[in-house]
Amino acid sequence: MSPQLIAFIVLVVVNFMLIVGMVFLERKDPKSCIAWALSFLVLPFVSWFIYIMVGKGPKFSKRRWSKRKQLADKKLEQRLKNGDFNFYEGSNNENSQIVKLNYYYGGSPCQSNNEVEFFIDAHEMYDRQLEDIKNATESINVMYYLFKSDAAGKTLRDALIEKAKQGVKVNVVYDSSGNLKTNLYFFRDLIKAGGKVHPFFPSIFKLINSNFCYRNHRKIVVIDGKIGYIGGMNIGVDYLSQDKRIKPWRDTHLRIVGESVCMLQTRFIKDFTCSSKRAIIDDDITPFFDTNKYFPDPIKTGFSPIQIISSGPDTTKQEIKYCYQKIISESKKEVYLETPYFIPDDSFLDTILMAQAAGVQVYLVIPKVWDKKIVYHVTISYLEKLLEAGVKVYKYPGFIHSKMCVGDEIAASIGTANLDIRSFALNFEVNAVLYSPKEIIKAKDIIKADISISEEYTLEMFKKRSKWSKFWEAILRLFAPLM
Repeated sequence: MSPQLIAFIVLVVVNFMLIVGMVFLERKDPKSCIAWALSFLVLPFVSWFIYIMVGKGPKFSKRRWSKRKQLADKKLEQRLKNGDFNFYEGSNNENSQIVKLNYYYGGSPCQSNNEVEFFIDAHEMYDRQLEDIKNATESINVMYYLFKSDAAGKTLRDALIEKAKQGVKVNVVYDSSGNLKTNLYFFRDLIKAGGKVHPFFPSIFKLINSNFCYRNHRKIVVIDGKIGYIGGMNIGVDYLSQDKRIKPWRDTHLRIVGESVCMLQTRFIKDFTCSSKRAIIDDDITPFFDTNKYFPDPIKTGFSPIQIISSGPDTTKQEIKYCYQKIISESKKEVYLETPYFIPDDSFLDTILMAQAAGVQVYLVIPKVWDKKIVYHVTISYLEKLLEAGVKVYKYPGFIHSKMCVGDEIAASIGTANLDIRSFALNFEVNAVLYSPKEIIKAKDIIKADISISEEYTLEMFKKRSKWSKFWEAILRLFAPLM
């Protein structure tokens, strides 16, 4: 046989094996199977590599993750039973449905004794967080998707080093693929001081990583088990609007004191123990739950019910997307959405369109200044149906990195998950769902303030796009799930 025939036979056999594996072993949905099968035929070698890297899902020890989750959940259940917690089931039919949904899918109880502080400026959040860190006496747990090695990153790192030298337990998790310029060498003095630092899904070569597309996008800081931070802000000078290309930068972050901090702590512990390459055994997790360093009795504060919900590629469910959809579908008057990237899947887009068709006015705020031009074109391509349906779309005069979903006065979700397929299915995310009318109105007022200085993007503007823009939007939209 000629070399060409041999190559052709190999091509056919490999394609056949991959397709059989997708259909019968991995049980991918039909649309995904067809898309991959076509890519194997059109670009066989390139698509094989991409499929091996990202198509088969994240590569990790499922046994280890399962063991970690079971142990942590068991310890948490014991802690909640033994602690003095107040659980909230909802004040009306609408938000009680959201509470039940989040508990059913995410296993997160809604705890009512909390105090919430909002931050819309990174300078204020960084200063407040540093103050809390400097006052820490027992433990500091830090997890950021981006922990940049710039001035902002060095300031936080140095504060952690100082506390580690004082005997405070310091633990850090950062995403390996997201931090291409940050590595363990940056944290060497913290490690020498006794701190523990784990990159999430590490690889010797960061760009050649089978888990490169699966990012730990969570941002959690827990101090002494009593104070928690969660939201959209990472650590870097660009969040301080010091990047001339992307400014002003607008984000939303929360400081929580009260019962719900234990759920942030649990989320951190799960990710921290998982990011270790060691097999997870009871002795790895028990010290976290059996000491007041990490789970002290909660501070009694005001009434502000909060649920902490997580999602990621380690589960077949999309908990945060379901929560967003439930908030939208339960709203009767208005829904406010704010996101840097709007790349929804069909079901999420339909949820918005159905709400608008039912008489609920939906408002969407996106950036006018973009950090990723490619994502901008894809986002714009998804606006046509919204604009035709009557959704009000606004472009913020800067880069809006805030991730918020507010429905009437029933619930507000604030956290790390964008309104895109990546956050719904590929990233590890965490959000706080607020049920106090006072906090919901505060979240809504923040978005309204953004709208007041934003430019409305109309259907007429959409139709005036250049042919070149339309062409690129059509091409780039094919890769929407990976953006």
